[in-house]
Amino acid sequence: MVRTLPALLFDQAQRRGDALALRHKERGVWKRVTWSEYAAQARRVASALLAFGIERGENVAVLGENRPEWLYCHLGIMAAGGSTCGIYATSSPEQIEYLLGHCEARVLFLEDEEQVEKVLEILPRTRVECAVVWDPKGLWGFTDPRMVLFDDFLKRAEIEKRLPDLAPDDTAMIIYTSGTTGPPKGAMLTHANIDAISTALLTAYPLTPQDETISCLPFAHVYENLISVFQAVRIGYVVNFVERPETLFQNLREVSPTYFAHVPRLWEKIASGVELRMQDSTWVKRLLYRWAFKTRLRALADLLIFRPLRWQLGFDRLRLAVCGAAPASPELFKYFRMIGVPLVEGYGQTEACGAISIDRVEDPQAGTVGAPLPGIEVKLADDGEILTRGAHVFKGYFKDPDLTARTVDAQGFLHTGDVGLFAGPRLRIVDRKKDIIVTAGGKNITPAYIENKLKFSPYIQDAVVIGDRRKFVSALVLIDEENVTRFAQDHRIPFATFADLTREPEVVKLIGREVDKVNRTLSQVESVKKFALLPRRLYEEDGDVTPTRKVKRRNIEKRYAELIASLYGEA
Repeated sequence: MVRTLPALLFDQAQRRGDALALRHKERGVWKRVTWSEYAAQARRVASALLAFGIERGENVAVLGENRPEWLYCHLGIMAAGGSTCGIYATSSPEQIEYLLGHCEARVLFLEDEEQVEKVLEILPRTRVECAVVWDPKGLWGFTDPRMVLFDDFLKRAEIEKRLPDLAPDDTAMIIYTSGTTGPPKGAMLTHANIDAISTALLTAYPLTPQDETISCLPFAHVYENLISVFQAVRIGYVVNFVERPETLFQNLREVSPTYFAHVPRLWEKIASGVELRMQDSTWVKRLLYRWAFKTRLRALADLLIFRPLRWQLGFDRLRLAVCGAAPASPELFKYFRMIGVPLVEGYGQTEACGAISIDRVEDPQAGTVGAPLPGIEVKLADDGEILTRGAHVFKGYFKDPDLTARTVDAQGFLHTGDVGLFAGPRLRIVDRKKDIIVTAGGKNITPAYIENKLKFSPYIQDAVVIGDRRKFVSALVLIDEENVTRFAQDHRIPFATFADLTREPEVVKLIGREVDKVNRTLSQVESVKKFALLPRRLYEEDGDVTPTRKVKRRNIEKRYAELIASLYGEA
């Protein structure tokens, strides 16, 4: 029987009452939310929405950073029979207008004064009748007929009012894809989808009410929903909210989670940070650190080096660590396994409710994403495209039946657009089908494989490999600003701006050495023969990257067409 998230939440409240469900920081102090309080707030949101006149199957939008109110609204919208449409807090007014228009929301929950300023101008061009603001700071005395404070909105609630019965095929949420190749598409996830993926994940990795995680990725993305909503509400473990994105490392040390998942960029940043700190430490510490990676005396190395390191990172209690949402270098997983962090790679996509397969902690194999999760069918098409079928496959794209029909075939297989290989029962991701490069010599190159190796360098934040129909492979490289700045300061290299830093000959040589290291691990045809440093940071609002920091390859290639041409002597 399908158990919906609201039903699971209300069950947790009934069984566990005053047990801790959520923890968040206010003015530097951790505040507790019990299961009873969590459920009561979600029920109040649902009742207030029904009093407003929300109809079953109607979409309600939520715009803001991670905080308890996000979840109260998320579960409350579902409990009222509606569908949650999350919007990234970093979205521009134009992006917000597009999503509000597409999902046709009449109610918008939003975080604070900053988000209010973004939506005020665009609201008249949408169907939004009521914008509910969580944080009243800076808004006292502000009046607008469309705006209401969260506490005032909840006063509409009639707690005794019966909530609607939900059907398994009802849409629970619409997740808008990142839109690397066009406008975002609204993937409809049903209560049955969520139940299926939660069951599959928890069969593979049994979590317990004693576990704790940290919520820091956007709820507008399916990844954070897997961690802090789907599994958390079902099992009843504690979700801690990061205070601010920039305090994540501090919050990790304060909480010491047992379960932590994030995107490759963060794991790469942690690894490079440790490596660079070791370079700046005493010769004795550097010697011991290098010894710990080479010695067969693993228990002694762990006691002297790795256990204190995990404690400093906030990973001393970690029993499950997941890297997902984008591909990563095998070297990254090998590094964390060496220091005692059980990091595994997961694979999924929004249309598959966030997960298809995940590697095993007890028997990891770097470079693979493990076997398909229980109950999930995976096969490869003739061209290597990964196809998946099961109860986890989404309902379809909102208002786009033609695209849905092209994405899910008549046999029920979701065409992922990713190319893969099977190594025994384990799946290895090759690349996005549309991104595979064919050189002028007819050789197939998978750019993601080379890019991930480059990004493992502490001095390289991102890379875009070029070479389709070209004589050789080249790369556009985005330096890691923090680590390259430290290098420049240590070597007394003067610079004023980011662009100045990328033009310094010593910095170019530094990146050249990092590229050479990677080339030694590649075949001749894959080797990066030339590279150029991008002269500016990559910004989400400029269309360079998605909200989860995936590079929009086509946009970058178009923006830097002249720079690419110069690498091939075409300028």
